Formats: sequence, C-alpha cells, structure tokens
Amino acid sequence: MVVPKQTAIFLPMTTPSADSIRKIMNFRDSDDLFDFDRKFGHSHGTNLADILWLCSRMFTRCGYKLEQSSIVLFTSNDEPHKAGSYEYQQCFIKAKDLQQLDVNVVLVPMQNEFDKLKFYQEFLCTVASEDPDHFNFPHYEESRERLLNRIFRRDFKKRALSHLKFKLADSIAFGVNVYSLSRKTKFPNKIDLLRDTNEVIVCKRSYKTVSENSDAENDSNYLLPGNQRKTLSIGNEKVSFTVDEVTNMKQMLEPSIRLLGFKPLTKVSPMYHIRSPLFLYPDEAGIAGSTVIFRALYEKCLAKQKAAFCMLTMRRKQPSKLVALIPQECCFDDDGEPFRHSGFRIEFIPYAADIRALEVFDRPAPEISIEQVDIFKSVAKKIKFKYHPSQFDNPVLTTLYTNIEALLFDNSDPVKYDSTKPDNERIDSKVSPFVSTIQELFGEDQVGASKKRAKAPDAEGPNAKIPKLGSDADPTLILDAIRQGKTNSLLVTTLRAHLQREGVAGISKLNKAELIDKIKEHHNL
Repeated sequence: MVVPKQTAIFLPMTTPSADSIRKIMNFRDSDDLFDFDRKFGHSHGTNLADILWLCSRMFTRCGYKLEQSSIVLFTSNDEPHKAGSYEYQQCFIKAKDLQQLDVNVVLVPMQNEFDKLKFYQEFLCTVASEDPDHFNFPHYEESRERLLNRIFRRDFKKRALSHLKFKLADSIAFGVNVYSLSRKTKFPNKIDLLRDTNEVIVCKRSYKTVSENSDAENDSNYLLPGNQRKTLSIGNEKVSFTVDEVTNMKQMLEPSIRLLGFKPLTKVSPMYHIRSPLFLYPDEAGIAGSTVIFRALYEKCLAKQKAAFCMLTMRRKQPSKLVALIPQECCFDDDGEPFRHSGFRIEFIPYAADIRALEVFDRPAPEISIEQVDIFKSVAKKIKFKYHPSQFDNPVLTTLYTNIEALLFDNSDPVKYDSTKPDNERIDSKVSPFVSTIQELFGEDQVGASKKRAKAPDAEGPNAKIPKLGSDADPTLILDAIRQGKTNSLLVTTLRAHLQREGVAGISKLNKAELIDKIKEHHNL
C-alpha cells in the first residue's frame, strides 16, 4: 500500500499472530525501540487529513468485514492546523467522509493542559454528527481507562438471538427481538491432531444395519436418518420412536411468544430463577408499528407493577418454556453509562414438576437470640463492599490463557492472578473486634473426633452419647445436671434461656462456666 508523505505503517491491519505480538513485546522492552528515531522519526508538517485517509484505506483493504471501525488518536498537539488554512479545510472534508463511512474517532490527549476549543471539539462533532453544545469532551484519565477497558474486554456480536412474534391473541401480534445480556464464556474448542504429523483429524459417524446370522462386513447396509429409531424405557418396556416423532414431541408450538395472563411482580419469587434471563425489545423491521404496541404494553405493566406470563418458543425443534416478562426502567451509573435498559426482562419460570421438595426445609430452625443476630449484623456491615462484574475475572479461563501465552512465548514462569481470592488481612482487621464476643455468645468451636466410636449399650459407659438438653428443657433437669456435675449435656443457649426465665440480667457476655456459676448463685446450689 502506498502511504502519503510523512506517514508510516508500523504493523499491517490483520489478524493478531504470535509474530506480531512478539514484535510488540520486544519493541516495548528494547532500549531504542527498534531504532525508531532513524526508521520512523517525527515531523511537524504532517497533514492530519493524510493520516485519516490512510486509516480509512486500511479499513477497506484489510480483507475482513468489520463490524465497527475505530481510529484511536494519541496526540499532545491541540491545534494541528490553523483555522481557515487549506489543511484545516481538508481535515473537515475528511471528517465528513468518515461520518459517511461510519468510522468512530477516539481522541486520547497526552497532556492535561489540552485546549479542546482550538480544533478537536468541532472536528469530533463533525465525525460523530453531534451538536457541539451537548458534546462531552473526553478527559485524559477517562480516555485512558476507557481505552484499557476496550482492549481487555471481549467483543460479542451485537445481534438478536431470535426474531419472534408476540401473540396477544389469535389475530393480534407484533414483532420482538430476544437478546442475551450475559452468558457463560466457553473454553476454546479442542482439536484432535495426529501424533506424528499434527494433521487435523476429521471424524464422521455413520450407522449400519447388521444381521445376526450374516457376515458383518459383507451384509451391512448404511442406515439412513429416516429409518433410524430411538427407544425409551417406560414400565420395563422399550418404546421406539422415529426421528420426526421425537421432534414433534419437543415442539408443541411454533416459534413465538404467546401471552397467558398477568400477575403482580411479587408473585415472581427469586427462588424461581432457574437460568440467566434474556431481554425483550421491539422489532420494527419485522412488523411495522411493533414499537407502539410494545411501548404501550411496557408502560402499562410498569405503572401497575404487573408481570406478563407467557409461553416462549425460541426456534423450531425446541421445547416451549414458561417465562415471566418483568418490566424494568433504564438506570445509569455514576459515569452516566446505562447499566440497565428499558424493556422486558425474560425470567424463566419452572413448571410444577420442576420444583423439588427438600427435607432440609422441614427441619425446625435453630433458636437464636437478639444478641447473636446483632453481632453478625455488625460483622456483615464491616466487610460489606460494592459489587461489579468487572472486578472479578474467571480464574479458570485466566489461568488457561496465561498458560497458553507462556507456552507460545517460551515463558517458564508465568504470573497468575486470581481476583476471586479474599483479602484475608483486611477481613481479619475488620472482624477481630467481634471475635471475643462471638466466642462468648456461641461458645468454642467443637473439634471433630478423628474416628467415631461405637455407642455403648443402654447409653452407659464412656462411649455412650449424652443427650443434649434444649432451651425448652425442664428447669429441674437443668438443676439436677448441675448438681451431679453432668454439664456436658447443657448448652450455652439452654443456660442463658433458663436465667432469662428467672429474670437474671447481665448474662449476654457470659461464657458457659460463668453461666453455671450464675445458676448456682441464684439457686443456692
């Protein structure tokens, strides 16, 4: 590619490779930056329009269909050309060309004293087709943070998962799009290679029919998909189905969203959250006027705090799902960026057969005192922090890519970082004032025995398990146990509850031995 005067291309615009990444790493670590002054140098008479033309030329000749084209401009010169000059007019003509090509320009000022009014405010507004009075000029610190976030964030294709019809009735429907706001990042796909030549192994599966009384090699025939059968064991009997029958059993409805009715938002319990939600937005391209109907339904559900229960069928050959459409308003963070958009959130609701009855919920809850609740309220308040997904990276994926990078660049000691590890020193410093109080209220931790011993017959002998007396135990049993010295059967909560019933005050911070002495003193034992 022929480049204009006083411009140069350091790396061609292509897919990143090991050689290009290694070149950038060595360029950063070298003392003279690969003799940059002699090979490239710098000049004060460069025309910015030539640089923009070269960038747009690289976009069109890269050989790929780009979803978005962006030019990141690092500069410390707030006035590259004087107003009214020939170069100044060329730059704004090129800015209009970039606007037509849908190219985004990101400016990163390299100094704090940067006058935006001289040149770049009007230039950026021309590229973005915005009003200069409502344009927010980027600051140096904010531009750097956005650039780093843009580099290390994975880009996903901004497209809908499905284009569906929202059926309010048999004769009324409008178009909607279904989007995924979050999804689990998968590992890179594994490829089978031959050990000797590293050639890719291509696997194909085929089915054959073989007769029991014939040669397997000579009398075998390929089984076509239409002749295949799938079996299911029902009542100790095998029932066979064709491929079409299995497909029809899964798909009861055509791909669409069918409205069932409305319920208050309080009926959508958090325990019904069985998978990550989706997002619903109108599709004006599918059916004209969908936005008006969607907006009316959304505003009415939001005003009355109602959730729309529907049957969702995403695509053909997929079973239908019971969902609840939750209306939500647009919310912005401290930087003015939206973190929640206006529309319907699709929450998946379980069927009656999906809800399990667990025995653990049938057990009675342990009794706790107000002091025990208050102490852990203070602990939770001390170690509370603000959560944001950007604070935590998947440690398994991070370790995997770190090892791949170390193997590719011959790094024998890769640095691995796990953002999910807790800050134990900070937590200990925050919780240490409450440790003694927790020990007094809950007692010492029970050390588990190394091995279980058999229970003695008739609950006698050293191996006999001593039954514990609960907080509702008879007071005479508690006093008899203290007289006989069998305090192992008494719990701290039992002793404290007994003293509270007797009207004794000042017992919230006493341990087990002090509680026993308090009972002996109160009853003159």
